[in-house]
Amino acid sequence: MKKLLVVWKSNQDTDIHNFVIPYCYNAKTNVWFSDVELLIWGASQERILEDKIIQQRVANIVKNEIKVYACKMCADHVGATDELVRLGVNVMYTGVYLSEKLQDPNFEVLTI
Repeated sequence: MKKLLVVWKSNQDTDIHNFVIPYCYNAKTNVWFSDVELLIWGASQERILEDKIIQQRVANIVKNEIKVYACKMCADHVGATDELVRLGVNVMYTGVYLSEKLQDPNFEVLTI
């Protein structure tokens, strides 16, 4: 069974509440993939800073044992590093991480 990485870069509420969060959660709980990971990247980090509901939903994703990462370069640039860490997100440089997943035949990478 393949693994899934969702790269979340959208700052649009419709994408966040109707796709990113529920799809990650359902993919994990329904075992649609053997493993589910979420990478928070770009504009999505700014949106997380602005919205307490989105912050709570990210914390819930972490609590449901979905591996959540965020790009440190992006987070540092928008001032989101401390908040993401507070939510339980692993903030790290993600260039190598993402490149490895894109090249790994065991991973499906979905970007929104």
